[in-house]
Formats: sequence, structure tokens, C-alpha cells
Amino acid sequence: MLDRALRQKARPYSFSATYLRGDLMDFALDGRGTPRAGMQGIRHTLVIATVLLVTFAVGVATVAAQQAPTAQAVPQVAPGSEPGKVNVNWSPVKDAGYYRIGWVSKADFEAAVAADEDWLAAFTSVSVANNGQTSHTVTGLAPGASYWFVVGSSAQRYGNPRWSPWSVLLTLPGGPAACVGDRKALTALYESTDGLNWRNSVNWLSETAPLDEWFGVSTDGDGCVLVLYLNSNDLEGTIPARLAALPRLRALHLGNNDLTGQIPPELAGLSDLRVLSLVNNELNGGIPGQLGGMARLSVLDLDGNELSGEIPLELTELDELRVLSLNRNELSGEIPAELGVMTNLTNLELWQNEFTGTIPTELGSLVNLRTFDVDENELTGTIPAELGDLTQLRFLWLRQNQFTGQIPEELNDLSNLVVLGLDGNRLSGEIPAAFGSFARLERLYLYDNDLTGEIPAELGDLSELELLYLHGNRLTGEIPAELGNLANLERLYLNRNRLTGSIPTTLGNLANLEYLILDQNMLTGTIPAELGDLSELIYLSVNRNQLSGGIPSELGGLGNLEQLRLDNNAFSGPIPSVLTGLTRLEQLHLDGNQLSGSIPAGLAELPDLAVLYLSDNELTGCIPPALLDVADHDLDELGLGACTQGDGNGGAPTP
Repeated sequence: MLDRALRQKARPYSFSATYLRGDLMDFALDGRGTPRAGMQGIRHTLVIATVLLVTFAVGVATVAAQQAPTAQAVPQVAPGSEPGKVNVNWSPVKDAGYYRIGWVSKADFEAAVAADEDWLAAFTSVSVANNGQTSHTVTGLAPGASYWFVVGSSAQRYGNPRWSPWSVLLTLPGGPAACVGDRKALTALYESTDGLNWRNSVNWLSETAPLDEWFGVSTDGDGCVLVLYLNSNDLEGTIPARLAALPRLRALHLGNNDLTGQIPPELAGLSDLRVLSLVNNELNGGIPGQLGGMARLSVLDLDGNELSGEIPLELTELDELRVLSLNRNELSGEIPAELGVMTNLTNLELWQNEFTGTIPTELGSLVNLRTFDVDENELTGTIPAELGDLTQLRFLWLRQNQFTGQIPEELNDLSNLVVLGLDGNRLSGEIPAAFGSFARLERLYLYDNDLTGEIPAELGDLSELELLYLHGNRLTGEIPAELGNLANLERLYLNRNRLTGSIPTTLGNLANLEYLILDQNMLTGTIPAELGDLSELIYLSVNRNQLSGGIPSELGGLGNLEQLRLDNNAFSGPIPSVLTGLTRLEQLHLDGNQLSGSIPAGLAELPDLAVLYLSDNELTGCIPPALLDVADHDLDELGLGACTQGDGNGGAPTP
């Protein structure tokens, strides 16, 4: 026998049995004291509504004057959008100040009858003010259970309600009975993907362990599978269609395995699925259009497979989709303009496929987009100005395609950009000076295009910039001194352009700079001694310019330097002996200059030196023998002999 007090405690909205007794109970009893609603529900669900309608209309003397509002006032009930919810609808009642929605479960009613208890102890209700509404969503009900519902109306919150007839008996979807096939579905996956050789298969196929103790399985309170997470678990084989028999599955993660074959269209039957991640497998064939019927899907990640064909238009029906990731496949055709209706998308990632055609202007409607990535396809045409409407965009990747024309000025409106990747195309025109207003920009990739004009000084205002890649264009003019203001800059690539003038001394202010690549321009003057302040520098390349003067001794203080390329300029004077202090140096290119004097023997003591080019200079003396052991060198082109013990440079550094 259930404890009534516990029942009441579990129902915060319960209306007391004492209050209800004069209304519901008095005219809902048959001659044996059994609630007519319940008794008829036990006998036949369809009969109960008729019996209760008569019961409410004919009640005993104490409530005989109370009539249901209208003869059509039977509440209409339907399962809600989530488990445990029911939508109750009723006809409006004139002059009603409050509505009271009540319900009782069939199981509680039957238990009370069997124990000869008061069934009203199981009756629960909630009061809502009448603001013109004619519906209410009841929550907290048990999935799989059956309920009757009733609606009352009164002038006051605690007035005696006029009750409608009872609703039909509604059985909610779900409950433990809904998941009887979960174990068989998981077994099918195990057998189809060589479960014996999984990296971890703890408790799989166990007859005694509950499913939530099987590795990678999470369940709800009914023991139904909610999450299946088997990423990087050595699954090998095909995905069984039987997985569709997991009715409450919300997340399916099978990434980073060796799955082959096609994606079963039956997976579309997983109506509650939010996340489908099959990333980094060997799945082939097309993307099933049936997946467009998964109304609750939020993430569809099929990255890194061998999928082919076009993007199914049915995917545009996924109204709740936030992430669509189809990267690194063999998909072809044009990017569907219909994707523009998927306004909840935050990530649209299509890179490294075989898409052709242009970027649809309709994608400018994706107002919530944070990432748009179509790198490494075969897209053509110009960059749509409509992309400037994507004001929430953080990452815009259009790299390695065949885009032409100028960079649209509308992109200047993308004030939230963190990364802008336009490299590897055929873009022309000048770099927009307005790009200097990107307050959050951290990476700017414009290399390997046909851009012309000067580098805008305004780029020096990009206070968050870490990477600036402008190489491989036809840029002219001088390097703006304002670039020295980029305090967070780590990499500056300006090589393979037509830049002139000298290297700005302000570049010595870039305290975080690791790569300074200025080769293959027409720079003149000397190397600023201030570059010796770049304590984080790893790679310094100024080769193939027209630089002159001596090699600054300050470069000897670059303790993190791994590559120093000064070749093919007009540097003169000796090789500074301080270079022997660059203990991390791996490559030293000084060939093709006018350097003179002897080779510092201390270079042979650099532990990581693997490349040494000194040819085409005016060096004299002899070659320290240990340098001949460097893996890649051109010392045999110097016309100098190896030093012996008696030579002044035979083993001691040249001062």
C-alpha cells in the first residue's frame, strides 16, 4: 500500500483530497465506492470519456447545479515535445478567472482501487490565471505511463471549480518498455564491428551488467541508451542498421575508427538524436537524404571519410542543425543555395572536397554563422559581397580555390573576425585599408594571390594579430614602420613580393616574433641592429634582396634562432664570431655575398648545425675540419683546404 503522505510530497501542485471530495469524488463514485472514471478506464479506455461526461453532468445533489461549460468541453490531450510532457487544450470559459488542470495516472488509480484507498490522494492539479490561454503543458510525468486529464474553471484561485469531463486515457511515449530492443541493437553493433578486438569492450554482451556499465554507454533512469561514445576504439566493419532501434539515443559518436561501407539510411529513425559524429572513418557512398528527417539533430559531423556525390537537399530540412561538417570527403557538385534557409547554423564546414561553381549569395542569410570554411575545393567566381552580412562570423576560410576579382569591401563589416583566410586564389586589387579595423583579428592569410599596391599602414592597428601572411603577391612600396606596433605578432611573411626600401628598425619591437620572412624582394640598406632584440626569433630570412653592409653582431644574441638565411645579397666584412653562440642553429646560409676573412672555427661546435652554405664569397684561410662533418654543406666549392693543427684556424675560434 502506497503511503499517501509520500504521494502528496511528490506532487507539489496537489490539490487536497478534502477540498476535492465535494466535487470530483462525490459525483465520480459508483454504487461500490469505486471512481467511475477509473473503473471504466480499467474496463475499456474508449468508454471512460463517455461515462465521465455523464457522471459530471448528472452528479449528486451537492454539485447538481454545476454543469460543464459546454458539451464540447472535453480536454484535448497530446504528448509534448519532450518526454514526460503533455499538452492539454480546452475550450475557453466565459468569466473564468482561473483554470485548474488536473490529472491522475491509471497506475495510481488502479493501485488505490486494489488497496481500497482514496484515489484522490493520487490526483494532482495546478492552477493558472486566465490570461486568454486555452492550453497548458503539464511536465514531470512518467514516460510510458497512462493518464486522464480534467480542466476546471473558477472565478477565484481557490474557488470551487466547474470541472470539464475527463479526457481520453493518454499513454505517454517512452518508459522502460520503449527500450526493450536496446540490448539487441548494441549487440548488433558489437558483432558488426569486430567487438572482440575493440580497444575497450568492458561489460559488452554481459547478461548481468546494466547497459550503463557497458563501456561507452550512458543511459537514462529507465535504462534506455542516451549516449553511445566509442570514438577511437578500434571499431572495424560496418554500421548496422539495427542501431536505429535505440529510440532515446541522443548522441552517437563513432569517430576515429575503421568503419567502412555506407551510412545506413535507417539511422534517420533515431528521432531523438541530437549529435551524429562519424568523423575520421572510411565510410563511402552518398550522404543519405533520409537524414534530413532527424528533426532534433543539432550536430552532423561526417568529416574525414570517403563520401561522394552531392549534398542532399533534404538536409536543409534540419531546422535545429547548428553544425554541418562534411570536410575531407569526395563530395562534388555545387554548394546548394538552399543551405541559406538553415538560419540556426553556426558552423558550415565543407573544406577539402571537390565542390565546383560559385559560393551562393543566399548563404549571406546565415546570420548565426560563426565558421564558414570551404578551403581546398574547386570554387570559382568572385567572393560574394553578401558574406559581409554574416556579422557573427569568427572564422572565414576561402583558401585554395580559384576565386578571382577584388576582395569585397563588404567584408570590412565582419567586426568579429578572428581568422580571415583568402590565400591560394587569384584575387587581385589592393589589400583594403579598412582591414585595420578588425579589432579581434588574430590571423590574416592573403598569400599566393595577385594582390598589388602597398601594404596598408593601417594593418599596424591590428592589436590582436599573431600571423600576417602576405607573401607570394605583387605588393610594392616599403614595409610600413607601423607593423612594429603589432605586439602580439608571431609570424611575419612578406617574401616573394616587390617590396623596396629598407627594413624598418621598428620591427625590433616585435617581442613575440618567431618568424621574420622577407626574402625575394628588392630591399636595400643594412640589417637593423634592432633585430637582435627579437629574443623569440626562430627563423630569419632576408635572402635574395639587395641588402648590404656587415652582418650585425647583435644577431649573435638570438638564442632561439634555428635558421639564418642571409644568402644572395651584398653583405661584406667578416663572418661575426658571435654567431658561434647560436647554440640552436640548424641552418646557416651566407652564400652569394661579399664576405671576407676566415671561417670561425667555433661554428663547428654548434651541436645542431645540419646545413652550412658559404660559397660565392671572398673567404680566405682554411676550413675547420669538423665542419666537413655537417650533413649538408658547400665547403668543397670554396677552394680552401682543411685546416691542420699548425694553422691559425685549426681548432681555435678566430677572434
